[in-house]
Parts: sequence; C-alpha cells; structure tokens
Amino acid sequence: MIVLPRAMMPIIVACWLYYLLGVVVVGQYEWQTRDAFDEIRMRMDKVNDDNCQIQHLGDLYLPEDAVSHLPDIKDININPVFPNRTALLHLHNMALSRSFFWSYILQSRFIRPAINDTYDPGMMYYFLSTVADVSSNPYINASAIYFSSNMSYSPSYRGFFNKTFPRFAPRTFRADDFNDPIHLERISTRNTFTVQDLGAFPTTRLSDDYTTDFYRINEWYKKWLPDNVDKRHDTKTTYQIEIRYANNTNETFTFHGPPGADEYPGPVKWTRPYFDCGRSNRWIVAAVSPVADIYPRHTGFRHIEYPTYTAVSVMEMDFDRIDINQCPKGKGNSGPNRFANSARCKTDTTEVYI
Repeated sequence: MIVLPRAMMPIIVACWLYYLLGVVVVGQYEWQTRDAFDEIRMRMDKVNDDNCQIQHLGDLYLPEDAVSHLPDIKDININPVFPNRTALLHLHNMALSRSFFWSYILQSRFIRPAINDTYDPGMMYYFLSTVADVSSNPYINASAIYFSSNMSYSPSYRGFFNKTFPRFAPRTFRADDFNDPIHLERISTRNTFTVQDLGAFPTTRLSDDYTTDFYRINEWYKKWLPDNVDKRHDTKTTYQIEIRYANNTNETFTFHGPPGADEYPGPVKWTRPYFDCGRSNRWIVAAVSPVADIYPRHTGFRHIEYPTYTAVSVMEMDFDRIDINQCPKGKGNSGPNRFANSARCKTDTTEVYI
C-alpha cells in the first residue's frame, strides 16, 4: 500500500482535473487535418522582412488561385460583382485608367509640333500622380509606373531622340506611421506615403534593377515588358478622343493604348500574391496594365517610329485585405479557388425526435 503525503494531495487532484478537463474540451472536436488555409498561412508566416532576401524564389510567391473571383473586364455589366470584390475592381479600374492616361499624355505631343520638345510631363508629375493614386483610396497600397530600359524621356533633354533615362520607375506606397513620435496614440494614420524612384540605383547592384531576374519580385514587369514588336508596326490598339477647345474648335486625336476589352487576355493582368521584400514588406497583389507610346521619338522620320509598350502601370493592395471563399465549389464558386471547401463547418445536421 502506497501512502502519499498530505501535502501532495492537492497537486495530484489538480493534475487529474486538468487532464479530465483537457479531454473533455478537446474531445468535443474532431481532429482537424491540415488544409489549403493552413498551408497558405504557413507559407505567409515563413517569410518576413528579416529573411526574405535569402528565401527561395518560390517562397516569395503564393499560388495564383490564392485570390479567387478576380474582376475581369469582359464580365462587367454581364455578371454581378461580389460586394467583397469592389476593392479589387477599383484596383483593376485604376490600373486601366492610368494606362489610358499615360498613353494619351505621352502621345499628345503630336497634336501640335513641338517647339523645343517640352510637351512631355515633367518628372515630378509622375511622382505626384502616384501619390494621388494611393491617397484616393484606402485600399490601394501602392502605385507605380515602371518604364522599360531606355524608353523614358525627360522634357529637359532637348534635341536628338536617343537621350533617355536608363531606368525610371516612380513608386508610392503607404507607410505605417504608428511608431512616429508625433503620434501619441500609436495608431497608423494611413496618410503617410513613401515616394521613390526605383530606377535610381548603383550600377553595381543588379538586385536593384527591376528589369532583370535578380530583382526576384518583378512579375508585374514581365507581364507586359519588354515588348518585342516584330515585323508589323500596327500591333497596338488605337483609340480616339474628341477635344473641344475654349475657342469652340474641335479636334479628334487618335492614340495607341492598352489592349481592348474584347481582346485576349484583355488590358489588365493580375500577379500572384507576393511578398514585397525590401520595400513595404507585406504580402500584396498587383493589377498591371501597359502604357503605349511611339518609339523612338524626335527622329524627324515618322516612318521609322512605331507604337510599342514602353511602361506598365502597377496598382497594389494588401493580400490580407482580400476575402476568401471557403464554400464548396458550385455556382458562384466555380474556381479556380485554392480555399474552396476548406470551411470547418459541419456538412450535416442531427435530428432529435421527442
């Protein structure tokens, strides 16, 4: 017979109660197998701003179907847009709007002969435009315009046509200012923006060149650029705009722009969710639309100039702010959807007869 000291009795009773309560609490749930939600969560938690530089390239991206029900311009006014996809639709429309805007602005210098080639927008205009994109909507996390190599012109460079910037990429992203000394409440105002030219980097740092594979997260650049126009010079869709001046005169201007809504794959492409390593250090999704221009410029020989995509307009938003659909596949959730049928709800009920 084993005699236990009186002092140990409360400890033994507490251990038994803890064990029994644990069995009761855990036992009412079945064992949950790991599903797509757990896999995506693990991949997101694996990468942070401290280790993203040494992570494998595949670990910086999530599967393409991690974002379902992406807005498509071909479905607008045909299929309904879900209420939790209106922010993505706005992201889509903003990228397309900037694409049309910059395509027109860069080609509108042909409306009248340039006296000294200063009709192009100034460099500061690009930066302020991206700031306006981000400040106009709380769901847009970043806005940028990435020019292809030697295809961005400055109005300050007068004369011959080949005076270009090697790289030019004005970008604005929303900064988290919760830790600023002036914010005593330690709450982010969402009104602080970081603006920079990603095309200004030392030539010795290839990892900062957004046109190369060393940049790693530049899927938005590869969606449309570089644009290799081969054989035909009429590969870009044309649009017309009617202008009425203050002196009551009218003019119709034709310019090249992004692909039409009826073309495949359309004017806007979506990137996979990716970790914005070294920049905002968040998981984000981007909508990308191309900017068309006449290239090369200022030659004086119009027959050797041809329309091509010289830049891309990129709008980004946080992946965490996008809802997921965990219902089984069916009408309204036909896929592709990585999270389909991942809900933990019971699929059957129990009837009790009295």
